[in-house]
Amino acid sequence: MGAVILVMVITFAAMWGFFKFMYPKPPRHMMPQQGDVITPRECDYCHHSLAEYRGVLEPTSDPDAPLFFCNYEHQADYHANKTYQP
Repeated sequence: MGAVILVMVITFAAMWGFFKFMYPKPPRHMMPQQGDVITPRECDYCHHSLAEYRGVLEPTSDPDAPLFFCNYEHQADYHANKTYQP
C-alpha cells in the first residue's frame, strides 16, 4: 500500500513539474491592466470576437461606432478593400 501511495506522489510531482514547464503563466503585460476595456468586440474585417484591449480601435467620424480590428494587418486589409480568406 505504501508503494502505491509513493508512486502516486512521485507521479503527481512529475506531472506538476511537467505542466509548470509546458504551460507557464503569460507575461504580465499581456494581461488586462487597470482601465482596460475587457468586453468582447467583433472584428470589422474577419468577424472574430476579441477583448477590446487586445485589438486595434480606430476612431471614425461617428464617435458611437469606431472600427475595431484584431490586429494591424486586418486594419490594413480592410482599408485596402481585400476580402477575408480564412
